[in-house]
Amino acid sequence: MTTIKAQNINLHYGRRKILDGVELQLESGEITALIGPNGAGKSSTFRILSGLVRADHGQVFVDDRKLANFAGLRDYCSYLLESPDFYGYLSGRKNLQLLNGLTGAKAHVDELLERVGLSRDAHKKVQQYSRGMKQRLGIAQILADDRPFLILDEPFNGLDPEVKDQMLELLLDLKKAGKGIVLSTHLLADMETVADRFVLLNKGKVQLSGTMDVVNSNRQHVRMHFRELPPQLPSDFGQLGRVDNRLELNATIAETESLLLQLTAAGLVPFKIERSSILHDKYMEIANDATA
Repeated sequence: MTTIKAQNINLHYGRRKILDGVELQLESGEITALIGPNGAGKSSTFRILSGLVRADHGQVFVDDRKLANFAGLRDYCSYLLESPDFYGYLSGRKNLQLLNGLTGAKAHVDELLERVGLSRDAHKKVQQYSRGMKQRLGIAQILADDRPFLILDEPFNGLDPEVKDQMLELLLDLKKAGKGIVLSTHLLADMETVADRFVLLNKGKVQLSGTMDVVNSNRQHVRMHFRELPPQLPSDFGQLGRVDNRLELNATIAETESLLLQLTAAGLVPFKIERSSILHDKYMEIANDATA
């Protein structure tokens, strides 16, 4: 397992402070979500990690070995920082072959295309690709170097729900294969499902960070919505708060699952369940402050 630690990243543009003491820890075989509203500093952080922007201050370590600068991460990371750009008049396969020729990558093009689900479309011209297909081709492109970490800036932008779900499945497959992935996104609900770690940025500072295990084990507010509830609940559920046809409680995910099994066994089946989280609540607090 490889660990990357970026510590105390600071960045100014003129007198404006863009990043203030940002810290990240990336692990191989894990997905780390960098989240926050627009202007929080996510893209600036990624540009520093790629060596495209020089930080005013900061240190980076790989397995406790200090690198001379952030550009040294290029030996360990592959990057997709913007929407991928290809030669539209060439096929997906030809684009990857051309890239391999330019970079000297030894990856087998057909294996890369199969890995990202583009085998059937390998001979189509890229100008005929949907946005989601181009994103997957971009992932294939950065997999060619077979580096242990992938850094992806907003990989779900502009994707419809079906294609987004396909991308999430692809990232989970890459994680299972041992890749460390850090990505920026606004998709809190999806990240709470697939990510192992998170860093919540606001105005260039880390507002909250940790593992998703901590988020998921927290007791948070849960609302269960029903089409209809009986006037009197069975005695086993008398402790639940009730508002019309909604039941409310504070519970962990495990406690919620256990209660749901009991409710359905009693013939009470909710049609919708809402669960807040410290991550969601903190994000919304930041978003509401920005619009106040």
